[in-house]
Amino acid sequence: MKDKRRDVRIVEENKVVVSLMTGEIHPGTPTVFYSLTRDISMGGIRIMTVAPLEPGARVRLDITLGRSRKRIRAIAEVRWARELYGHEVFEAGLQFVGLEPNAEFALIDHIFGAKDGGGA
Repeated sequence: MKDKRRDVRIVEENKVVVSLMTGEIHPGTPTVFYSLTRDISMGGIRIMTVAPLEPGARVRLDITLGRSRKRIRAIAEVRWARELYGHEVFEAGLQFVGLEPNAEFALIDHIFGAKDGGGA
């Protein structure tokens, strides 16, 4: 099966602070929580989290890129979500809908530096 993704994607864990922009999704779900990326590209990230997210929800992201220690901020939309382990661990695909200009440059350097074996 052919991969439909347009962007170069690297598999790595980065720390992410996720802030819900559309209010509380489920009763008892925090509106700010910590997560880890499973992979990252110029178009978005896949995260593993303890909070369920609904497709279509908008979130603010504060991502600390592991190798370079640069922080980037972005707004993203949840494209898909699924349970991994019962109602305790979830995975979600988030598409960037707004990257700060300096964040875009840091992300380009991070992703293409990793692909070429370099990086910051």
